[in-house]
Amino acid sequence: MLKAIIIDDESSARQSIKKILEMYLNDIVEVMDTADDLEKGIALIRRLNPNIVFLDISMPKESGLELFNYFTNINFDVVFVTAHQQYAVNAVGLGAAGYLLKPIKPKQLVDIVLKINIRQQNTDNYKNNAQWIYNNCKLLVNHQKGVHIIPYKKIKAIEADGNYCKIYRDNDEPLYVSKTIGSIEENIPKLHFFRTHRSCIANLNYISEIDKEKNIIHLDGIKVPLASANFKNLIEELSRLTNNSN
Repeated sequence: MLKAIIIDDESSARQSIKKILEMYLNDIVEVMDTADDLEKGIALIRRLNPNIVFLDISMPKESGLELFNYFTNINFDVVFVTAHQQYAVNAVGLGAAGYLLKPIKPKQLVDIVLKINIRQQNTDNYKNNAQWIYNNCKLLVNHQKGVHIIPYKKIKAIEADGNYCKIYRDNDEPLYVSKTIGSIEENIPKLHFFRTHRSCIANLNYISEIDKEKNIIHLDGIKVPLASANFKNLIEELSRLTNNSN
């Protein structure tokens, strides 16, 4: 079931979208809540973590286009709603999933939602596969006498030191390997690991504290660096991982 939020300053437009969704797509979409301006809508998005946001472009306080300034990573589909087609075309160029022209036609709305539903199902399949890889697969690292075999879920963090890397492992001693951090990054599941700093990759599941003042991350007994520019992205990735696990 897709979760939707409607943001539009016109009550009639909010009700129209909600009515069409309930009439034609009640087994696919649930409208979680509505808002009459962007500020309230942003709060709803952060609290409810929707799959789809129906968003009016022209609103009194802030334009719907300002939404993209509030999020570094958009993990939901945006469908713009407007009476002006040129606004909508420009909005799609920003990364929106589509647009609806007022007055809203049921077929237009249904078609967009069905396309989003198919795409998000494919995304969910990818996430399920990535989760399986994280739980069951291992990182293989060559050394002089053979190969180190490290389960992904046992890796706390990877820290670079020139052409070598230090791999912190759960309930084990750190392991030094002659590989660059970039080459290791290519072989680990992105769903659970985050590049906190040019010299470090952290497993999101082990993070227990983030010290923004000192730019340090605590991971189950170890400390690794955090680039200040990556703080916002890290918070969003942690939020995404938490919401996906619920």
